[in-house]
Amino acid sequence: MTTDFSKERLLASGFTAKELQKLQHNIDNFGGTFEEVVRDLAKRFKRTFFTVVIMFLLFIYAVFFSSSDETIPLGISTLVVSTLVTFLQPPVISFKCWRFCRVNKA
Repeated sequence: MTTDFSKERLLASGFTAKELQKLQHNIDNFGGTFEEVVRDLAKRFKRTFFTVVIMFLLFIYAVFFSSSDETIPLGISTLVVSTLVTFLQPPVISFKCWRFCRVNKA
């Protein structure tokens, strides 16, 4: 069974018309289909999520097993890098793509 990646289905799953317009603009500029764009953004969300979680776990490890001279710079760099990694991709649209793929087992 294949998943329907139509605009109507995406709208029904929580995407706004403006977000779909952004996806369509990307498709017009770079080619592809809604299915490809949604799947790629879902993969991006997963990679970003796991990267941020691993960075956070490393920071927690440093809090317990390192000196404050090492922990404070690590905390600051974790915060800065997490923010940059998160906002280099569209976080809201990526989350909605991930949720759409997860719910529809795409």
